[in-house]
This record gives sequence, C-alpha cells and structure tokens, in this order.
Amino acid sequence: MRRLAQFGLALSLALSAAGGALAQEVSVDDLAARWTAAYNRASADGIAAIYSPNAELYVHGDQRLVGRSEIRAYWARDFQVMNPMTVLTVTDSVVDKEMILVHGNYQVLNRITGIPEGHGRFAHIWIRNGDLWFLDRDLWVEPIPAAK
Repeated sequence: MRRLAQFGLALSLALSAAGGALAQEVSVDDLAARWTAAYNRASADGIAAIYSPNAELYVHGDQRLVGRSEIRAYWARDFQVMNPMTVLTVTDSVVDKEMILVHGNYQVLNRITGIPEGHGRFAHIWIRNGDLWFLDRDLWVEPIPAAK
C-alpha cells in the first residue's frame, strides 16, 4: 500500500512538472491548486506550462493576451511587481469530460507580510488534450468600487 501511495505521489509530481493532469483523476480543486502552486513558485516557465498553446488570458483593465509566450511574459512581469502570493477559493464549477469551468474568489497577499494586496473573482476554463488537462481561458476581475 505504501509503495502504491509513493507511486501515486511520484506520478502527480511528474505530471505537475510537465503541466498536465491525468484526465480521469482531476478535480476542480486539483486544477485550482495546480494554478496556485505554479503561480506561487513565481516561475514563469512553470505557470506557462499549465496553459494550452493558444490559451487566452483576460485581466481586468488590461489587454487580452493570447498564447503561452504572451501569458508567460505577463506573469513574469507580475512576479516582479511585488512578489505576491495568490490564494484561490473555488465557489462553483461545471464539469464535462472535455472541459471544466472552475470559478471562484482570489486573494493576493504580500509574500513577506501576508497582508492582503488585492482580491476579486476568477474563472478558468480547462480543456482536455488526450489524457491531460490544460488551462485554455483565464479571466481575472477585480471588484469595481461603488459610486460615491
């Protein structure tokens, strides 16, 4: 039993490093955790690997970015701004055998102090490519301040 658990852990780590997750064994929480882990490692290559080749990234108040290289460059710049950490909380999902929508709240924290730096909503659409899942559409929305 212990060897089986060790094999499962080794397989999960290998798939995480490659950017994919086995289609049969994925959950919405697993997908959110993969994005969070990649982002919080502050590795532009690591986070780019979880996106599909033609993925699209939409960030509130910014331009639409298309493709892994543009998305990689965006997150690399973001890591330099304040070296943040992000926490995702899944609030809703839609699961299909070819597509998974993961939706929820995010909070950006200062990596050193833990003080909140921002928050909002996110939506991820993951697509299946063979036996692996990749992030294909990524949307980040900050709250709009109430009119005074």
